[in-house]
Amino acid sequence: MGQTRLKEAFGLQGKTALITGGGTGLGYAIAECMAAAGAQVVIAGRREDVLKEACGKIGNGAAYVRYDVTDREEAPKLAEQILAQYGHLDILVNNAGIHCKKPVQDVQYEDLLKVMDTHLFGAYALTQAFLPHMRERRSGNIQFISSMSAFIGLTNVSAYAAAKGAVTSLVRAMAGEISDQGIRVNGIVPGFIDTPMFRQVTEQDLPRKEKILGHTPMKCFGTPEDIGWAAVYLASQASGFVTGTMLMVDGGCATGF
Repeated sequence: MGQTRLKEAFGLQGKTALITGGGTGLGYAIAECMAAAGAQVVIAGRREDVLKEACGKIGNGAAYVRYDVTDREEAPKLAEQILAQYGHLDILVNNAGIHCKKPVQDVQYEDLLKVMDTHLFGAYALTQAFLPHMRERRSGNIQFISSMSAFIGLTNVSAYAAAKGAVTSLVRAMAGEISDQGIRVNGIVPGFIDTPMFRQVTEQDLPRKEKILGHTPMKCFGTPEDIGWAAVYLASQASGFVTGTMLMVDGGCATGF
């Protein structure tokens, strides 16, 4: 197998990708890696200054759109805008998210609704908006970013875990329903990733840092690029027979708990 074949298998040349929450964190890393793999990347988020800065760093023609995933009525309008400008959408990454860290007895209905609105309802609406286009082309790649909290019992994140658990179930159900139409649906389950925010938290709580590393067989934290390249793989032809799966990118953490 030559280098050309390898690039074709893992490359995203000619593909258009939309990543929600793409201005920072894991979404930014996914956008950066997909752009490096050849995709036309469009990042979506609420803060225009952050999006502009991210596009400048990503380069490769990266573009942005202002979009709030919780404004579900705007989903069809965004789909119309993207398709009018680029002609097609090949990859949709539902990454936008918010956290909620509270003991279960302190979680209010509003807290639960807020995390569900972002992680589940908003992602569902945007996916629905692009489905007719993907069905017509009989081609599409949809990804959802889940969490280890959907698989292992992490404390004080019950609302967040419930939302991510719903997303995990959605991936499997949706894949079973639409994969025969040329649309693959998968999820990524990040482990403990060394982002600036995470680093700040762990450096202030060294016992927690050591506890996490003690439960991680690889004895290190992941990088945002680990998630980015996993997303590239799931979007590429190299994973052409992969659908309905939750790809753990966690250094073995889920097995260590």
